[in-house]
Amino acid sequence: MKRVSNLQEVFAENVKNRRKRKAMTQAELASAIGVSTSFITEIETVRKAPSFTTIEKIANALDTPAWTLFSTYSDKVKDKKEDGDEITRVLLKNKINDVIDEILK
Repeated sequence: MKRVSNLQEVFAENVKNRRKRKAMTQAELASAIGVSTSFITEIETVRKAPSFTTIEKIANALDTPAWTLFSTYSDKVKDKKEDGDEITRVLLKNKINDVIDEILK
């Protein structure tokens, strides 16, 4: 996953990547959460920001905890069924790697 600079960009990229990983089209995601396809396009291209209610609907449709849509490590978390300890391990491992990378610069 490429590095993005702000929270809305992180969210947009995570929605797009998770949607594609689930082999869903924008139209299918839109239908699943009750919005237009163009709204999903606007979210994924950082032209619109969804409400909290819509964020929850997107997370449920993509079978992922909502917080993962705001994480730069979202691609490491498989889905809601994944063990909480495993999620913590993945996040901690990636944070440690970030610190090591920063130190070695």
